[in-house]
Amino acid sequence: MSVVKLMSNIIAPQDVDYKGAKTQDDVAVTLHDHTYGITSDPLTQFACIFSALVHDADHPGVPNSQLVKERTQEALVYENRSVAEQNSLDLSWSLLMDDRYTDLRNTICATHDEFDRFRQLTVNLVLATDIMDKDLKSLRNARWKKAFASDQSSACDITNVNRKATIVIEHLIQASDVAHTMQHWQ
Repeated sequence: MSVVKLMSNIIAPQDVDYKGAKTQDDVAVTLHDHTYGITSDPLTQFACIFSALVHDADHPGVPNSQLVKERTQEALVYENRSVAEQNSLDLSWSLLMDDRYTDLRNTICATHDEFDRFRQLTVNLVLATDIMDKDLKSLRNARWKKAFASDQSSACDITNVNRKATIVIEHLIQASDVAHTMQHWQ
């Protein structure tokens, strides 16, 4: 799916009945629901920001394929899979888990369930920036198809809403990660 198509589906979904909306508030609620509430969940928002900040921590400046080819220590540790991304995750997560940041962790996540969800979101988002791994790409595409299949159950199904939200933010961080390559040089 192209970035343009992805953003169009998120920003201006074709199946939203704008004309049937009674007020501007109805349109806003409909669009909020269509983006799966991503913008109203502070933990998800922070996971996106945190992931964007750490996804290239200690990046060596060469692609994973080069790290694998050179048989670097990281490539061996991460078994040649998403080497730079896993290294960034490990380094940043280790720092966040340091005793000095207990108050920060408790502020980010008030409960164990929130902590687990934050960890899962962060891992998914950082690994999503590995756009060259064919297996990860296939898995993401399959999850997209499953989430947005026309035969899905009601939009109120919380599992399906969470699946859609997760895959949407994964695609958004991918687009954000590579957007600079599409800018004009001047």
